[in-house]
Amino acid sequence: MLTRVCGALAVLAAWALFAIGGMLTFEVVARYFFNSPTIWAEELSRLFMIWAVFLGAAWLLSQNAHIRVTVVTEHLPVALRRALSVVALVFVAIISGFVAWYGAPIALQSFDVGRTTGSMLDIPRWWSEASIPIGFALLTLQAVALAVRVIAGGPDPFEADAHTRTLD
Repeated sequence: MLTRVCGALAVLAAWALFAIGGMLTFEVVARYFFNSPTIWAEELSRLFMIWAVFLGAAWLLSQNAHIRVTVVTEHLPVALRRALSVVALVFVAIISGFVAWYGAPIALQSFDVGRTTGSMLDIPRWWSEASIPIGFALLTLQAVALAVRVIAGGPDPFEADAHTRTLD
């Protein structure tokens, strides 16, 4: 269930990245061909980018798509690699949990106070700040789910498989 939710959010993040490309292309054309820059393209692109990054992080973890260095771990026995995977996932869960926990009050305070970006669009600050506790809470849940799966004898998400990307 969690992987499906994270997958759906990753699709949303991909569409946000596509929209960013469209917005910035429109901005370039408007600015350089018609000498008529927009007031919204840069700020909305930044907002979409923030949400895309944090919404996609949990799915990337589930797909073993984050960058990692394996020069040492690839030479270790399987049992030790699995144990280190659990340690890494617990570490990710703890750090992500702290970020989500301490990020939530910042977004809530901005909502309560009515803080805005101060730009021409004057977008509420909590729109971007809420992405941090939401994204890191999802990352925490995904890391815990993966750690439990490895402990229960399931596949190790960090083992070389179809999801591993290599540079040749």
